[in-house]
Amino acid sequence: MLGKMKQKLHPLLIKHLGRDRLEYFASNTMNIATQAFDSFIWSYQCQAKIIEVRQETADTKTFVLLPNQHFKQPLPGQHIEITVDTDNSGSPTARCYTLSEIQQDTVSITVKNNPDGKVSSWLHQYGRAGMILNISSPRGQFIYRSQEKLLFVSAGSGVTPCFAMLKALESTKKPVDIAFYYRTRNPEQTIFQKQLEQTGQSVTVNFSYSQPKDTSSQAHLPHQLAEMYPDINERHIYLCGPESFKNEVVAHLKSTGYDLDNLQVENFRPPEVSVDESSRLEGRASVLLKERNIQFEIDAQTNQTILEAAESQGIQLEHGCRTGMCGTCRTRLISGKVSGQQLGNSIYPCTSYPASSKIVLE
Repeated sequence: MLGKMKQKLHPLLIKHLGRDRLEYFASNTMNIATQAFDSFIWSYQCQAKIIEVRQETADTKTFVLLPNQHFKQPLPGQHIEITVDTDNSGSPTARCYTLSEIQQDTVSITVKNNPDGKVSSWLHQYGRAGMILNISSPRGQFIYRSQEKLLFVSAGSGVTPCFAMLKALESTKKPVDIAFYYRTRNPEQTIFQKQLEQTGQSVTVNFSYSQPKDTSSQAHLPHQLAEMYPDINERHIYLCGPESFKNEVVAHLKSTGYDLDNLQVENFRPPEVSVDESSRLEGRASVLLKERNIQFEIDAQTNQTILEAAESQGIQLEHGCRTGMCGTCRTRLISGKVSGQQLGNSIYPCTSYPASSKIVLE
């Protein structure tokens, strides 16, 4: 009976008090007794309670989560890290999942079951309403940046951040021209198909199937994007999906002369960064941060990334994961050369090394 009472109480507390006031109240009443009574509210950890589980496709489920007061308000396109002890070994496993939907008090993750994935298979087997999960606050820079013409390009479960941004834009009624390209195997494995088919008139949705049951149906391939969207060079592109799919799309965009500075790419794992040792500088390089009018030098012999060199001299650059995955440190290369992760004229200082004696960054 107490458990059922808490099930009803938690949403009410968060809805009517709000997370900030609830955090103040819980932190000032934290003791052994209150923690024993309710470890979800009287907790030092960021946690979320599963309040609903929905079957999206045969191998994909949506988990609607009610985070506790430690959770910070997310932006559409961001992700959270979920940590679970899948085998009761005492060594938890963490995985990142994009928030597929954001409501006033709840968020959702949509998880495709990967038989070889520890966390996804565990969630599919054991995740149920009432279960409490350890989560992180929202992270990531794969977010909408107020552009007026967009093209979302996704494949498989990579649709989730694009879907979240699409739904958020529709709810605000902003006059944004949106095109949405989604590649899956067939209609049965298309996540959010009904919702995408019911989008407003300002959104053009194109489904592409790699293994359609109806072989007569037209399947636009990723390397036909410029043909599908003649105004592609006017659109800012948000790209998410398997590595092979993203690589194919980026190669196609490069071949068409698309400005890659207008491309946002979401990575769910650190990208493989190829560093051309032959182009690495042997002497010293000066780096100018133009907008901040700050200049510093890098001794190439120290083998420091641009981010590491800046930090060693007391210069703070915005960053997150330090592996090139989150995109927080992405900045525009105005002049000079670097070796490492680069997308068009954009570089990632956390994985980039100087390849010329003078470098100017935005």
